[in-house]
Amino acid sequence: MIQLRSALLLLVFALLAPSPAAAERRNDGLDDLQMEALRDALRASDELAQAWFRLRAGDAAGARDDARVLARSNRKDADAWHLFGIAAAADGRPMESEQALRRSLRLRPDGWVAMHLVTNLVDRGRLLGAERILKRFDGALGTDLHFARARAWVLVARGELAEARTLLQALEERTGDATLAWQLSALLVEEGDARGALAAIRRAVAAAPEHPVYRRELFERLAAAGDWSGLVEVTSERGADAVGGGLAPYYKGMGLLRLGRTDEAVEAFSAVAEHGRAEPIPLAGATGYLLQLGAYAQAERTARVALDGQSEDAPLHHLLAMSLTRLEREGEALAHYRRASELSAGNADYRFDLLVSLCSLGRAGELDAALTRARRDFPEDARFEALAGRCGAAES
Repeated sequence: MIQLRSALLLLVFALLAPSPAAAERRNDGLDDLQMEALRDALRASDELAQAWFRLRAGDAAGARDDARVLARSNRKDADAWHLFGIAAAADGRPMESEQALRRSLRLRPDGWVAMHLVTNLVDRGRLLGAERILKRFDGALGTDLHFARARAWVLVARGELAEARTLLQALEERTGDATLAWQLSALLVEEGDARGALAAIRRAVAAAPEHPVYRRELFERLAAAGDWSGLVEVTSERGADAVGGGLAPYYKGMGLLRLGRTDEAVEAFSAVAEHGRAEPIPLAGATGYLLQLGAYAQAERTARVALDGQSEDAPLHHLLAMSLTRLEREGEALAHYRRASELSAGNADYRFDLLVSLCSLGRAGELDAALTRARRDFPEDARFEALAGRCGAAES
């Protein structure tokens, strides 16, 4: 069975992503919600809307609790059961989600609910159950776009990739829907069609330019394809910052570096630390690239920003230490070499750099004892023996 990422959770994430353009049209925060029946229900019920907004704010457990109370207090409310199913899935409770979605679908056939239920079942390996849902509701929902999406996921799970691709392509051509292009792109990756996958994710971004999930995947696909000019272009255009996490300047820096535009690459990598909520991976990556480019002051700053949120990360302490060494601030660097070695005691590179730092600072007594431990811990690593032979501190 093809192991695609969880379709239900990704769809929930996609639906939770706010649309700035929609926010300008109205003030209730619901214009960007694609599920029409649920959107109307939220506008008619403040309690239901509050549960939805808790989910959008990242409080899946709280949203699940609220939606469960609302669904059980009005057992014939298909929308309350639908929201309960979505929130339970986001809270990591797939079986509870399945039960709620089944209840919603029995109360009122709906393409969105059917798609969520089928993908729930497929994700859990219950392919026969998913096929039964498709068969049971084919008469009521056979022409529904979202029901057709569910059928495509079942085809993928059955390994019928060509048929799934044909279905998704036909649906996307008919609707121009961004989510369909995104799903098709994921399928084409599984088939090994990198060019087709890239073209599909480009169409998804063109259809929904403010959507962070689609843009992030576009960055990743261009980097994987080695299309550095294309990567610089898309990370520079309006809307690129919708991705968040400092990823736009990080990927831009990667593209600029590969194109030999080193000064611009330094500027881009340095901008990662300027992002208010930069993610750990682009921060660490930017630090490494800045070190490689000789931008040591910028590397120090980026490493310190990264450590604010990851104080127990050994590689980050090591990167900061190397930055400080190159800035000729070995006394400060030593503390971070120590911390990196403490956090990752089995890493020979961290231990070696710690010993070199002790050597450069003339810490003879400490170095001698540390070299003895290092030879014992890493008996096959010749670097420690060579350091003992050439470092005057160890011989005194």
